[in-house]
Amino acid sequence: MTFSVDGKEPSGSTDRKRVQEMLAESEIRYRSFFDNSLDALLLTSPDGSIFDVNPAACRMFGRTPEEIKRIGRSGLVNGTDSRLQEALQERARTGNAQAEITMVRADGTRFPADITSTVFKDAKGELKTSMIIRDVSAQKEVEASLRESERKFRFLTEKMTDIVWTMDRDFRTTYASPSLKNLLGFTLEERKRQSLEEMIAPESLERVRAMYLEELQADEKGAFAADRSATIEIEYYRKDGSTLWMENVVKWLRDPDGAIVGIYGVSRDISDRRLAEERREKLEAQLRQSQKMESVGRLAGGVAHDFNNMLGVILGHAELAMDVIDPAQPIYNDLHEIWKAARRSAELTRQLLTFARKQIVRPQVLDLNDTVSGMLRMLQRLIGENITLVWRPGAELWPVRIDPIQIDQILANLAVNARDAIVLPAGPDKAPESLRRQAGGTGNLTIATENILFDAVDCNALNGFTPGQYVRLTVSDDGCGMSQEALDNLFEPFFTTKEIGKGTGLGLATIYGIVKQNNGFINVYSEPEKGTTVKICFPAETAAAATRSEVYEKEPGRGDETILLVEDESEILKLAKIILERYGYSVFATAKPDAALTLAQQHPGPIHLLITDVVMPMMNGKELKDRIVALRPEIKVLFMSGYTPEAIDRHGMLEKGVPRLQKPFSVKVFAATVRKVLDKGKKLKAKG
Repeated sequence: MTFSVDGKEPSGSTDRKRVQEMLAESEIRYRSFFDNSLDALLLTSPDGSIFDVNPAACRMFGRTPEEIKRIGRSGLVNGTDSRLQEALQERARTGNAQAEITMVRADGTRFPADITSTVFKDAKGELKTSMIIRDVSAQKEVEASLRESERKFRFLTEKMTDIVWTMDRDFRTTYASPSLKNLLGFTLEERKRQSLEEMIAPESLERVRAMYLEELQADEKGAFAADRSATIEIEYYRKDGSTLWMENVVKWLRDPDGAIVGIYGVSRDISDRRLAEERREKLEAQLRQSQKMESVGRLAGGVAHDFNNMLGVILGHAELAMDVIDPAQPIYNDLHEIWKAARRSAELTRQLLTFARKQIVRPQVLDLNDTVSGMLRMLQRLIGENITLVWRPGAELWPVRIDPIQIDQILANLAVNARDAIVLPAGPDKAPESLRRQAGGTGNLTIATENILFDAVDCNALNGFTPGQYVRLTVSDDGCGMSQEALDNLFEPFFTTKEIGKGTGLGLATIYGIVKQNNGFINVYSEPEKGTTVKICFPAETAAAATRSEVYEKEPGRGDETILLVEDESEILKLAKIILERYGYSVFATAKPDAALTLAQQHPGPIHLLITDVVMPMMNGKELKDRIVALRPEIKVLFMSGYTPEAIDRHGMLEKGVPRLQKPFSVKVFAATVRKVLDKGKKLKAKG
């Protein structure tokens, strides 16, 4: 019996009541969790009999609590799944166990489940076990779908030739398919370390930034579209320093709020397409030029024919009048001036007819050296004593078939142009400050001849050239040179860079007509303040040339050295790379001097030879050579140029005597020159 003091219960009674209340609250919480859990919960005895089941278990297995208790846990597990026994053994050792087990519903369907089982003691101290069962079939289906999707994605990206890539908002690569290595030479890890500036050429970089800015502005205006994509052509850097044009389809990756978090893209190599487009544009330009020249030629021919008739009348009557007038009479001098003017007009008409290819020509087989030699005295008088005429005849020159008068016309026109380029008027309104010379200035005019062969590979890089044996006539001066605009219009009839009254604009158009009339080719190299070089190739008389070409066509030696090739003209770069690789060399080819420097710094192996153009944008060949030799003192150097060696030496672009190659070059001459430079370096090293 319990007694109270002052009407209060004893402390022991109060504690017992509190415990009872706490037990009641705990039971309520337990039952609430047990009955409302989404996972199936089973309470079992150590012998495996089930004494409590929650509603989730009934829903999971499609059975009533009584049915589940009756069949026991073994009735809920797929009979062939041994993992339950393994889990029970683990639980016996440690008191806890986890496993993935295949279970069976009342309708016989099987499903994967994650099971967690624990041993515990109840309020009476008796051992009991709990089992939490979670149906993971939906999770497994999602995982299987993800694996299948990943498998398909990997298959597509690893087999397709396009590059699939992703970037974050800062334009850092997060993924790129294996085609990155095949097309650009970079591994994924290398790509991840690169900035956008290291991936893309400057002009393309500006377009990418403009596209990104446009998308951000659309976001700010609320005009973005989640599924919007864009197509853009980008010039990418390759690992070897060259570039590749690719068409990119890009789409912005966005978070659930629509903010840009990255970029997804697919890049396709379009270099062949762009090359085809460039060739088509060149062909269209050539066609337009040909049509224009043909039209002007027909017009010039018609005008010249009628004008010649009138000039014949003027000349004839002037001569008749002079025959019957005393030369001492004043009118005789007037008639003589009329006669001289008519004769000069006849010369202009002859140029028009040559341009129109309507002049009667009498081609004959001749030695170009003999023909040029016969013109030297006259040419010297034409250019004046202040200009030095240098004659460099080629040895054992092949014969050509051409009217010698046409050779005279070519040389006379080029000599006059060279003279005018060397001796410009000094007045401030006559020439730009950088090109102005004092009247009577001195200079050099160089004329040279040589044999040259062009094969099919050469002609791919030389528009309009046909494979064969040729004799090349080179006329070079160290005058003021020409701008790119002047070069683009050089053969246009009536186009002239001379002041009004000083030129007809038919000189080079006439030369163009002569060259084409004789199935030849012409190239002009010029830059302001660096002079002008004109190279004309006439086909050799095959029967005569064949007897002299055995030595010239001797197959050059092959090699296995590594060569760094730098040339800003893409067609020449491709041609030279093809030739070098044909002869066994390993070639790093680039159009950019700064990329060549990077290659020279980063390439781990030896680079035996640097082949570089002399005149390039941003950095000339000599500057590039000096910087690379500082990095690799053992490297050999070969320069290429369309200018003659004399012109290069006079302008101080190279030291005298350094190995150099004249453009355009033939395959065998190029390969033989490379071999000669490399072998010379080996001999010097062995001798030392």
